[in-house]
Amino acid sequence: MNNRECDVLVIGGGVTGVAAAVAAARAGAKTMLLEIKPFVGGNAVTGLCLHNYISKNGRQHVFGIAQELVDRLIARGGAVGHIPYNSWVHSVTPVDGDHFRMLSTEMLAEAGVQVIYGAQVVGVDAENGKINHVVAAMKGGLCNIKAKAFVDSSGDADVAAFAGATFRKGDVVTGKMQPVSFLLNFHNVDTKKIAAAIAVNPPAMATRPDVVGAFPVYFNGTFSKWNEIVKRDGIFPNQDQIVFFNTVWPHRINVNTTAVFNIDALDPAAMGVATVQLVRQAEKIGKFLKQHVPGFENSYFSPSIFPGVRETRNIHGLYEITDQDCLNGQKFDDTIGQICFPVDIHDPDTGQAHFYQIGGDGALDIPFRAMLPAGLSNTVVAGRCVSATHYAHGATRNMAPCLVMGEAAGTAAAMSAAGNVALPALDVKQLQSKLLKNGVFLGDVFAEEPVGQAA
Repeated sequence: MNNRECDVLVIGGGVTGVAAAVAAARAGAKTMLLEIKPFVGGNAVTGLCLHNYISKNGRQHVFGIAQELVDRLIARGGAVGHIPYNSWVHSVTPVDGDHFRMLSTEMLAEAGVQVIYGAQVVGVDAENGKINHVVAAMKGGLCNIKAKAFVDSSGDADVAAFAGATFRKGDVVTGKMQPVSFLLNFHNVDTKKIAAAIAVNPPAMATRPDVVGAFPVYFNGTFSKWNEIVKRDGIFPNQDQIVFFNTVWPHRINVNTTAVFNIDALDPAAMGVATVQLVRQAEKIGKFLKQHVPGFENSYFSPSIFPGVRETRNIHGLYEITDQDCLNGQKFDDTIGQICFPVDIHDPDTGQAHFYQIGGDGALDIPFRAMLPAGLSNTVVAGRCVSATHYAHGATRNMAPCLVMGEAAGTAAAMSAAGNVALPALDVKQLQSKLLKNGVFLGDVFAEEPVGQAA
């Protein structure tokens, strides 16, 4: 068995892990990132929007590494910025999945992060709440990896669970979790015709230097016009099926409307079944769109390369973000950043999406305590598996909050490793000071000058 060692070990290379590893390495920590897939970037690689940087009131709350990614994507043609939508969200931030993957790879390399692909944590050695090393399966066999601090950005709280942390899984009453989905990536489409045929609100329109005129980059709608066909051919399980579209290109579009229910994404056999069902759904939906929805006549498509999982474990942290916190737009003394995307819950039984606005000023603080698993001293959890109720998880699970939490987790882990300080004992004021210095927005209480309004 091989042995490796680092200061900070980040487990999971989705958007959360990318931000965490970059932040830790930039802070001076010898950083290693483990990712089971042969690429980094997670769900952003499928082409989903980075929801959400701007609140319902039109104010930007998400900055730091999250904004750096958007700025650099714009420069390379992989994003069009924060685009006003004025519907159930004020603005949207669509990105190109392939560009996001390439940029994430480059930023990790620039920061000096050692990335090991095809690696899965299969166990830990822990004693008295402190992880000594993880056991990772990778090419060549098992490997013990020792670190001073661990960032669990696995999405499923795998490392925390292996170390004995307790957690909630699904709704506390029913145990049900949000469905898993595939995004469909279409080429050779007419986005303006699609929006005209199906959008329920005027689409978000954007421009790019290599395209003449504005074109739709985000809109949502329903398939109500085609209910008879949907029912006859068994295209969807629901009448009036909701669908979301996004793109950064005038002749490509991503379609978010598939769902498989009652799947425990921690069960590999269940995920195998779900993947087959999603592929079949995608093929059926692709043919339906091509045959019946204007703008898809000459299209071709492929499903995303892996299923999107919305919910599995949420750790029991030193604080649990509650339903009421979301309703109030709660602020915390130990905030490490903010969430400004609505609570987004896809019904576990129907897959239909429901949105509930964050209260107050439209932004919710993320308390550092919610990222610290109760009983563990050198592990910080970031991403959709942080400590939150089933309802609050609908807000914390989205990609902009995950980027915010990732940056904070990586910064905190580097501080912990450098000072040999347990993460729960970390000086939060010092953490906040470092985050502010790196451009993270922690709210007006911490801002020398109020952050401006969105365009």
